[in-house]
Amino acid sequence: MSQEMLTIVFILVAVSAGIFIFIQNRRWTSRLNKTEEDQALERRMASLNEHQANRRRDDEIVRLLRGDEQRTIGQRRDVED
Repeated sequence: MSQEMLTIVFILVAVSAGIFIFIQNRRWTSRLNKTEEDQALERRMASLNEHQANRRRDDEIVRLLRGDEQRTIGQRRDVED
């Protein structure tokens, strides 16, 4: 291949890589944006985790905070609603 062809191929590969990185960066930042509801859930989970510290699994805590799991009789209510 001639020097001009190698230069053109290099430019095409560099532009393609740049476009790919730009698209992936935009996709990644759009996935990181969380709704206020998600942020509130994370704050409640952090608060409950401080109180529960290694007494419950994370999936149980998430179910409890979302209301999917019923509280048991005699269980303290440490979480703000």
